[in-house]
Amino acid sequence: MAARLQSAPVTEQRKRAVLAFSGGLDSSAILTWMVKEQGWEVVTFTANVGQRASDSLGAAAERSKQLGAIAHESVDLRRELVEHFFVPALQLRARLEGRYLLGTSLARYPTAREAMRVARKHRATVLSHGATGKGNDQVRFETTWLVLNADPDLHIPGMEIFSPWKEQVFLDRFGNGGRVTMRRYLTAMGIPVQAGGTEGEDPYSQDENILHISSEGVALERPEESHVGRVLYTKLVDPTAAAAEPEFARVFFNAGVPTKIQIEDASGTILRRPVEGDALAVLDEANAAAGRHGVGILDMVETRYVGIKSRGVYEAPGHTLLLEAHQDLESVVLDGPLIDEKLAEAPILARLIYNGGWWSQQVRKALAGLAEEQKVVNGWSLVRLYRGSATAVARWSPNSLYDPQLSSFESMTGTALDPQKARGFIDVQALHYWAAERSRHQSREPARRA
Repeated sequence: MAARLQSAPVTEQRKRAVLAFSGGLDSSAILTWMVKEQGWEVVTFTANVGQRASDSLGAAAERSKQLGAIAHESVDLRRELVEHFFVPALQLRARLEGRYLLGTSLARYPTAREAMRVARKHRATVLSHGATGKGNDQVRFETTWLVLNADPDLHIPGMEIFSPWKEQVFLDRFGNGGRVTMRRYLTAMGIPVQAGGTEGEDPYSQDENILHISSEGVALERPEESHVGRVLYTKLVDPTAAAAEPEFARVFFNAGVPTKIQIEDASGTILRRPVEGDALAVLDEANAAAGRHGVGILDMVETRYVGIKSRGVYEAPGHTLLLEAHQDLESVVLDGPLIDEKLAEAPILARLIYNGGWWSQQVRKALAGLAEEQKVVNGWSLVRLYRGSATAVARWSPNSLYDPQLSSFESMTGTALDPQKARGFIDVQALHYWAAERSRHQSREPARRA
């Protein structure tokens, strides 16, 4: 296990840290403080997880060096995120509290793991992040580092974790006022910062990747107030302003993995060139298609791991579309009891993933089971996209369990099911209900003495 590292005074031997760095307000203030006031050698690391390029890629590299980083690493993790984290979560039907699709949670795992590889490359012994001490990201980052340090391929000898928002010297400087204080700090240091908020209103914080964009912060901290006018629609249009005519997304799956998507009109005419190949390309197109129709916005109050209630507004158009298509296709290829089992396990697994437990035995067990379960999830689902809704309207699979003749009410003879045998089936299945009801009534009678 890693030791907890206290802030190191400049007079002590300087340690080299890898800092997860977005180039935004928080990470810029932390980097400046670590370098200029605490005397750290800092290697910054930015993960490309599908956020807008202007946010954190080339701009982040240049900004980090201007702020004093000794080196910067940018790593493209989009494919790793989609193939190794998003697709399994899709197949697990993981939704926190039945609603949140875990876009931020899923992206933290490959990011945290890659930070360890960067640290090994630059011979840094300290891993650092800018997550608040009130949130979930601190748990995801630090749990990943603590757990994966047991992996020989990722092990960092003498690894330590430095979390500024849990250090008193940092809290003394920035704890009263948070982001406002940080903005003033950078401005006083002559470092330009972007203004937050919509139309000059209260600031908010956004986190974006290929799966979604989340909006939180002061402008949204009153759950009784509508998010309309407070959220910038980034990945989707306002549903009330979406196209007047629906489009239909036909999503193809191979062993549970989305491999092709084509957009059609109501007559089945293909409207644009189909996108096929890997899940990353399909998700990109799903984001665009569902986003055009305002699909995938969620405003909810969730329960953070630390117990605090938090309001967030999420835009996840592609994930919403692909989840609807995937679970719809599963409806014709998976048996009912297996679907019930998935539905029972999904919230437990979602909570684990949300809480930093991707590396837990429970999640690993579930992931291992997908290899067998998803073999039959082949075929397509047709999903109607219209003004904020994504609704499956048709599906087909070579592995379908649906038998039209067997299912039809018009064909009562000559099938694998003899209707006359239903009488005995009903009698047998009702037996345990009858026994319990009889016992319930008998228990009202006074016990007889022998």
